[in-house]
Amino acid sequence: MPPSRLPGPRPRKALGQHFLSDSGILADIAAAVLAPEGGLVVEIGAGTGQLTGVLLERGYEVIALEVEERLADHLQRRFKDEARLHIVVADARTMDLREIVPPGRPFSVAGNLPYFAANPIIRHLLEGEPKPSELVVMVQREVAKELAAPAGDSSLLSISVQVYAEAELLFNVPPEAFDPPPAVVSSVVRLTLRPEPLVPPQRLAPFFELVSKTFRNPRKQIHNALARGIWLPKDGAPEALQAAGIDPMRRPETLTIAEWLLLLDACESVVARG
Repeated sequence: MPPSRLPGPRPRKALGQHFLSDSGILADIAAAVLAPEGGLVVEIGAGTGQLTGVLLERGYEVIALEVEERLADHLQRRFKDEARLHIVVADARTMDLREIVPPGRPFSVAGNLPYFAANPIIRHLLEGEPKPSELVVMVQREVAKELAAPAGDSSLLSISVQVYAEAELLFNVPPEAFDPPPAVVSSVVRLTLRPEPLVPPQRLAPFFELVSKTFRNPRKQIHNALARGIWLPKDGAPEALQAAGIDPMRRPETLTIAEWLLLLDACESVVARG
């Protein structure tokens, strides 16, 4: 039996809103949050405050981000006596966390991410400053599978995440847990931030340029994908692959981040020699 309709503002179809209303799943998400010392959680897309309330019940201090003024007003009324809640009207794709998280304060991120904005939100949180210790977020199941893809089955998205964090798919959430039910199954994932990115900061831009251009042809063998994806002198792709110790018959999705870095060095050497 689907959960009853939530009180408060209605979801807006134009914004792809689906408010999670299953109390058991809300509790599971809150329990999955392993907030660091200090107990601060930044919640993305607080909506009508269902997860907000459970996080507060667990003793966390919550900074609730909500892009819609009408929902922020509802949160203010619903939690008017809660001193541990700070409501911020902001777009999670572009917000500056330095303006809302106290300097030096460790924090976790939690939330039910809008399907259409999940990828840019995750990238923004992983690449920006300050960085959270973890993200416990709900996304479309297919996106969750991609985020937590095993070695040998990478995509541009999974590599973008692996550079900064370890991904773990926690559990699935059926459509009937939402008001209104979406047309797809959702999943909750945990992204645990690494102490340092796997790619040195000064190498991030050329690394992602190489990976993104090569992944334009992910099903082609790496020698073809590389030759078509980036500019190299004639016969430069085989030379670079040989220097990096990578079998030219492999496909881009099978390469590890360490191998991409070796390939980047080799490609730059080939280009430098002209």
